[in-house]
Amino acid sequence: MTWPLVKLSSGIADVVRGVTFSQGDSVREAQEGYLPVLRAGNISETLVTSEDLVWIPQRMVSERQLLKRNDIVMCTSSGSASVVGKTAIAENDFDGSWGAFNVVIRPSNTIDAKFLHFWLQSGDFRSWRDRNAKGASIQNIRHSDLMDLDVPLPPPSEQQRIVELLDQADALRRLRRAADAKATRILPALFLKMFGDPASNPMGWAMKSVSQVIASVDAGWSASSEGRPSVGEEHGVLKVSAVTSGRFRPEENKAVLEIPDDRTLIAPKRGDLLFSRANTRELVAATCVVEGNYPRLFLSDKLWRLTPHAGEASTLFLKQLFWNDGVREKFRASSSGSSGSMLNISKSAMLRTQIPVPPFEMQMQFEQVAWSVIETVNNAATAGNGVESLWNSLLQKAFIGEMTAKWREAHMTELLAEMQQQAKALNLPLPQGVN
Repeated sequence: MTWPLVKLSSGIADVVRGVTFSQGDSVREAQEGYLPVLRAGNISETLVTSEDLVWIPQRMVSERQLLKRNDIVMCTSSGSASVVGKTAIAENDFDGSWGAFNVVIRPSNTIDAKFLHFWLQSGDFRSWRDRNAKGASIQNIRHSDLMDLDVPLPPPSEQQRIVELLDQADALRRLRRAADAKATRILPALFLKMFGDPASNPMGWAMKSVSQVIASVDAGWSASSEGRPSVGEEHGVLKVSAVTSGRFRPEENKAVLEIPDDRTLIAPKRGDLLFSRANTRELVAATCVVEGNYPRLFLSDKLWRLTPHAGEASTLFLKQLFWNDGVREKFRASSSGSSGSMLNISKSAMLRTQIPVPPFEMQMQFEQVAWSVIETVNNAATAGNGVESLWNSLLQKAFIGEMTAKWREAHMTELLAEMQQQAKALNLPLPQGVN
């Protein structure tokens, strides 16, 4: 059975814009008369409301902009294509709001909030996002486009059944990801144990400029590309989102069909340290180490390959060092651009940044353990791919009516009556086959 498609603007949900504020309006700690604001970084597997917050004066937040239980927070503007359209659902009321780079989709009583949230993770929605997200450096989903979004609307009892089944699959998926998250915390913890916090340098390591440990900085090429990833033997130019998570993501590329014969490309290979020189404030100065060889991919002009001086620094040590909040803030402080737009770090500014540098022998001890941990994490991720495949398959079947076909057949009379009531409540024509 094909469910009727209903626009968000037809009464199934409201789309509420976030609060616009300047850096001067916000503070980093809670104060009397201020409310916390969520940003794109708070949208994860769940909605994170206990950390990475800023506070703004309460007078700037309308009653409508207070987060309520079952609100769905969506990022609608980001320098990372993988972040735009990402959603998380509020499990409780929250005495706070969300920033202007996000919106809240507030479901009405005609649609189950979790059903809508699950659908916003489906392949159909991701395809819609890819078609409608606009912008070269910063991608945006327009409010008007979101209001015009078509959403499948089964009867309430079918929605509830789909939610029950997807909830069970999602619980398994979250357990897998929780295990992965624990594994990824091993290296930061080991780094702090061996070298201390770079921001305070409690072990008194020698302070050096980045130029003293980096032998070369190689920039990529700004190629004319297609709006899709490369396939087969095509070349692909890496997007900054290939680096921003801290793990190299080769799938984050755009196909390039023509390359001049005299153009030298920088193809990422195992052990390369990559650095994102341009992005939003939250994402700029991201780093990763490449874990394989990718001869058909190459760096864009917004990515650098940093090659350490032999015997001075190791790549995995530098990656972990540069990812530290204190060191990364130094990079941000030396960048150009306003806080609300793209930041750019010049090569000279990056190279003169001061960092603590422990003995090379200690760095190599960390490097050896780190590669072993990475291999273990990758093996676990391969096993976890089966869980993700199951989840994606269930999502697809859920919204084309396959997953609950037997249950639906047993309850067809009640479902048809519900569909008639739905159509009447939303002033929609009756679905085909319903009299």
